[in-house]
Amino acid sequence: MSLDMTLVNELEKKLKYKFKSYDLLEEALTHPSADIVEKKDYQRLEFLGDEVVGLGVSHLLYKSFPNAEEGHLSKARSNLIDESGLSFNARNLDLGKMVILGRGEEKMDGRNKDSILSDTFESLMGVIYLESGWDEVFKIISDIYTPLIEASPDINDLLDHINRDYKTRLQEIAQELELPLPVYTLVERSGPEHSLVFTVECSAVGYSATGCGKNKKAAEQDAALKILQEMRVIN
Repeated sequence: MSLDMTLVNELEKKLKYKFKSYDLLEEALTHPSADIVEKKDYQRLEFLGDEVVGLGVSHLLYKSFPNAEEGHLSKARSNLIDESGLSFNARNLDLGKMVILGRGEEKMDGRNKDSILSDTFESLMGVIYLESGWDEVFKIISDIYTPLIEASPDINDLLDHINRDYKTRLQEIAQELELPLPVYTLVERSGPEHSLVFTVECSAVGYSATGCGKNKKAAEQDAALKILQEMRVIN
C-alpha cells in the first residue's frame, strides 16, 4: 500500500469519516501517471464522484434558494463545482500531499495542479458514496459547501462572488495603481491530447504566480486568482 497512514488519519479527522477500504481510498488517490503494477487509477471513481458532488450541491442550492430560477441555480452549481472550486476543497483537505503520482507529474508539480486536485476530490466523494451510501456522503458535501452558500444569502450575490473575472480584476488594480498591465506567458502544454493541461505564468503589480487549467484561458484565470489571493484581495 502506498498510503501514508498519518495523512489518512488526518483526512479522516477533517471529514469526520472513517474509511472502510483503504485499497479503494488508494485507488481514489492514484493518478493515471503512477506506475504501480496491478493498481487502478482514480478515473472511474472520478466519473462517479462528479455526479455525486453535482447532485449534492444541487440539493443544497435548491433548498437554500427556494425562489431562484433554474438558470441561476444551474450557473451557481457549475461555478461551485468547477475546477477551481473543487481544487479549493481539495487543498483544504490537503489532498495534494496524498495523491500518488508518476515521476513525470511529480517533477511538474502535479500535487499543486488544479486539474489533478479537482479530480482527486471528486474521486474521494465517489469512495465515500460507494462505502457508505448517499446519506453519509451528502452530510460531508453539506459540511463543505453549506458555509460557502450561506455566506451569500441572495443567489445573485453568490453568482457575483463566484463569477468574478480574476483577470479583469487584476487588470483594474494595475490601472488604479498606474502600473503596467498583467503579462501572461504560456510556460507549458502537457499531457495527452484528450486531457491537456496548460501552465501559464502571470506577472503583475510586483507579483508573479503560475496557474494551470484545461485550456489557456482557464490557466490565466488561475494565475490571476493566485496573485489576487497573495495580495489578499480575495481569500
